[in-house]
Amino acid sequence: MPEIKFIRKSFSSYNKREFTVSYCKVKGSKPGPVLTLMAGQHGMEHSGPNILTQFIEEIKEEDFSGTLYICPCANPLALELDYETYPEKEDLNKLKDYYYSRFRHDYCIFGLERAKTNTMYNMNRLWNRKEIHGVAGEITDWLWKEICVKADVTIDMHCLQSEKPLIYNGNPVNNPIAKYFGIEAIYMTNPHPDEYNGHNLLYQVNTLPGHYGFCVEFSMQHGLKESEYPLGLEGIRNTMKAMRMLPGDIILDRPVWIVKPDAVIPIKAKAAGHIRYFFNLYDKIKKGDKLYEIRDIQTLEILEEATSPIDGIFGRKNHIPVMKIGESPCYVITPELAAPAGEKLEKLPENFFNKKTELKTEMIAV
Repeated sequence: MPEIKFIRKSFSSYNKREFTVSYCKVKGSKPGPVLTLMAGQHGMEHSGPNILTQFIEEIKEEDFSGTLYICPCANPLALELDYETYPEKEDLNKLKDYYYSRFRHDYCIFGLERAKTNTMYNMNRLWNRKEIHGVAGEITDWLWKEICVKADVTIDMHCLQSEKPLIYNGNPVNNPIAKYFGIEAIYMTNPHPDEYNGHNLLYQVNTLPGHYGFCVEFSMQHGLKESEYPLGLEGIRNTMKAMRMLPGDIILDRPVWIVKPDAVIPIKAKAAGHIRYFFNLYDKIKKGDKLYEIRDIQTLEILEEATSPIDGIFGRKNHIPVMKIGESPCYVITPELAAPAGEKLEKLPENFFNKKTELKTEMIAV
């Protein structure tokens, strides 16, 4: 049976809140790769924390090779608030008047919207920095040294607002591993972010030679979407199978697509009214297929029927129920196939994670 150990560290915020961050090390019965699982960096993203705590309960009863480092709740005070960050130097009483709405998704009651400022309260911009920024920076500094630099693969779990989960990946080198998770779309992000955004956990993981990582985004913030937990649990197990940490075949239910920015074609609405879509996210589409129709709310007449300009897949559904002229209801994508559905996938080569040199964190800080 695996050997499991919980490691905890106490922290104190600027406003004198004392709290603890926990991770666990689960050591398999045989040597093998190291997989780090992270969640709970942003306080309104609760799927990852729940999935990882459930996974700990399951995996501790199973035989596997290698080592797991699992941190379900990296930012406990933010999770407690159901708020993206823990703004320890601000007046937290303002949150009594705060409510979330998808129609003001980027609003911040403290005036720290992402479009306005680069706040150092955002834990996922504080990884592997030379300077420590607040209590969130203390946590990332500790976790980076404890469980990130030791990993062969890091999976960072987040949530966004979407109809389905997706994966974000900033480096093509991660795609051969990310595909095994089984989420239908791997969206390629900017491979050359600015200094602030470059201290995202996954960008920093890729500064370590021989290290891989990707970001899993479940589809609901500020809530629980338990129907996605099995997908997350299976995705972890698929990744472990691919890494030869667990036995068994990997057969995906749906294909996995790589989506590059230049492969996306937004469709613009030419009418206003209620919209009806004719495809689900990531369904295959043919040129000329009817994507959606918009009806007049008063007369009920069809005002617009949009068709696909290409062969590809259907991407994005706008959450706005009443479409406006010029809005983008959806887009179509010409993707690359990362993994097919219904076929047994080849696992990673047995020597895939062999490292020739020992890494030191001070050598790779930027």
